[in-house]
Amino acid sequence: MLTAISFVVVLSLLVFVHELGHFVVAKRAGVKVEEFGFGYPLPNGLLTITLFRRGETTYTLNPIPFGGFTRMAGEEDPDVERSLASKRKLVRIGVLSAGSVMNVLLGIVFFALCFMWGWPEPVEFKNVIITGVRSGSPAEQADLKVGDIVVRADGKYIDNPDDLVAHTLTKLNQEMLLVVKREGKIIQVRVTPRLDSENISRIGVAIDAAPTKYGLKTYPFGKAILQGLKQAIGVIALTFYIPVLVIRGLLSVEMARPIGPVGIAQLAGQAVQQSVEIGWWFPILNLMALLSTSLAVANLLPLPGLDGGHIFFVIVEAIRGKRIDPEKEGAVHLIGLALLVTLMIFITYQDITTPVQTVDWTGMF
Repeated sequence: MLTAISFVVVLSLLVFVHELGHFVVAKRAGVKVEEFGFGYPLPNGLLTITLFRRGETTYTLNPIPFGGFTRMAGEEDPDVERSLASKRKLVRIGVLSAGSVMNVLLGIVFFALCFMWGWPEPVEFKNVIITGVRSGSPAEQADLKVGDIVVRADGKYIDNPDDLVAHTLTKLNQEMLLVVKREGKIIQVRVTPRLDSENISRIGVAIDAAPTKYGLKTYPFGKAILQGLKQAIGVIALTFYIPVLVIRGLLSVEMARPIGPVGIAQLAGQAVQQSVEIGWWFPILNLMALLSTSLAVANLLPLPGLDGGHIFFVIVEAIRGKRIDPEKEGAVHLIGLALLVTLMIFITYQDITTPVQTVDWTGMF
């Protein structure tokens, strides 16, 4: 029940804010907005309730309680009076990108609240975390990865980096058995140190003390806003850099795979549960910020059916110097939506058969 409620609240807020961005900018641009809906409708408007009508816009309450939608006149047809398609190119791009801009702003707000109400920072360290793996080193050959936490070496507990360094110096050309914690799982790794360019017994990793306990650090309003902005920019940059991290082996495919509504529900349930257990707002606020910012980036991808796809057609129109036939553009977006729905079904299947891993939101940073 907690997971279901968390999912509805989280997804509804993110989608509602997104559509609100389209609505406000469209109204300001003089585009005719025929309907602004809270939630999504069923076929033929079944169970849809008309709340009120103000001017030319009808405001409705719909039975599927996820977010909302903005229905504008003639989104692809310039012949419709005051349609979106009849507006100047920059106006159309502004309306189409407004939803993602709102999601980024919402992400900044939630990140800023995290910093104002308490951002987890390490206050206690134990064991060793691997922060780098040299190419061609014994560590790489043994499949040690960035983020691995070394707990024991040949049965000896590793409390700090000096312990691991001292033990490695005594094991030149001798196999070491490391007990490693990776993504919440305990595994064993066998690695054999060898002389490096300085004739020192090494396994080829950069290491640091691993944080084991976190406390909350609060920031004043101004600094929290600045930190929130930096965090949002970092998430956007990371979103585009993820494929590179996967190719370089710095991030597992499992951790990088996209998630759908079921995966979001699982993460939301985890975050709310952790917030309740430890009494911190950070887990749920941080998840909301991450999802909102990621949604903004995903929706601006130049794929048919997404806002980014519509913007792409506007840019192509500007390059060609003439408009693409509305029927052809509509057909492309319809096909794109069908493909996106198919992809979402596959992702949902993956979320059900392979649930997302439990995230420790209190110590992920």
